[in-house]
Amino acid sequence: MSKKNPETLLMLDKLRKNGAKVFLLTNSDFQYSQAIMKHILEIPNHEGVVRKWTTYFDYIVTDARKPLFFEEGTILRVIDEATGRCSIGHHTGPLETGRIYAGGSCEVFTQLIRARGKDVLYTGDHIYGDILKSKKQVGWRTFLVIPELLNEIYVWKSKKALYDRLQDLDNRLAENYKNMDIGSASKPNVTSIQKEIRLVAQEMERSYGLLGSIFRSGSRLTFFSSQSMRYADIYSFSCINLIYYPMCYMFRAPTMLMPHESTVSHVDSPISSFAELEDYPCGLRRRAQTITVIPSNCLATSNLIEGDQPSKDDASALESADNL
Repeated sequence: MSKKNPETLLMLDKLRKNGAKVFLLTNSDFQYSQAIMKHILEIPNHEGVVRKWTTYFDYIVTDARKPLFFEEGTILRVIDEATGRCSIGHHTGPLETGRIYAGGSCEVFTQLIRARGKDVLYTGDHIYGDILKSKKQVGWRTFLVIPELLNEIYVWKSKKALYDRLQDLDNRLAENYKNMDIGSASKPNVTSIQKEIRLVAQEMERSYGLLGSIFRSGSRLTFFSSQSMRYADIYSFSCINLIYYPMCYMFRAPTMLMPHESTVSHVDSPISSFAELEDYPCGLRRRAQTITVIPSNCLATSNLIEGDQPSKDDASALESADNL
């Protein structure tokens, strides 16, 4: 449900006063878009004056048909606000502030507003239609709105002990395999640990509500969370949070380590164990060398638990990732 919030007006005006061009790009038709925007933006100020909703935007495009908009798109037409009908034929010439358009394509739109991919910060709440497509197809910077984030943060703070317990169980599970090598014949008995992991994970899932967490499945990240981190430059439960930052602010994510960086200890694997590579100063030549013996503590592991097999969806995801 769309709610009125005076801070929305302040944020839009703040963006424009700092030299940014603000546009509305929506799949909704003109009639619906106008009804929603009037409800949200046409709020009387302290003097009782109500501004028309279109004055908060430089450009307005309805019926965009995303994600098609980011590919071949459709014909760009002008909408007559009095009748709600589109003009005959496609629009030519520059976009006019205050006018409402329908359809179009990202290629035409960015040419008309004279903005390259990295110049645009696009805010949306649909991971595929808004964020993934705009990032991959046209290189826009992206801001993903996730309303469920408030509940996720609340559970993360109030049930942090459950997550810590999962981490401890994962470490205990790994310890059972830590010192095994090619000569190990007996299989560790980890049934009780795996059972406890499932119980704690189920309790944590219930804390998020009926549908569970959208970011985590136990201690593992969901596919949605992986997509969010990969394709969303920033994310929040509301775009209004931008009002609390200066326009020159640089958002930076914490440094992330790959499995081989986070699990291989510098103490257990001193640089002297790779002494033979010192004879090959060229990185390309180093990568061409064949290492016949790899210490067991140098293997980076995936998220597969013992007994699990990659599903067809996992294989498709890996194949898609290779093609990016």
